[in-house]
Amino acid sequence: MTAGVIFHVNKEMTMTNENAFNIECTIEELRLEAREAPTAEERRLIEAELEAARAELAKQTGEGLP
Repeated sequence: MTAGVIFHVNKEMTMTNENAFNIECTIEELRLEAREAPTAEERRLIEAELEAARAELAKQTGEGLP
């Protein structure tokens, strides 16, 4: 007879990791958009979104801004 292993998944932790991953993807997309922005005004708007996403990631992970 083999010993069974039971894994308990902390759903809250999984959601936090998934949320952090999604925010990291958004940050990367915003970085690319800011680099390709056709006008300074559009770049400023995208950079404001980027800072908000970075702040949200820091809040989710409990770390400093990337």
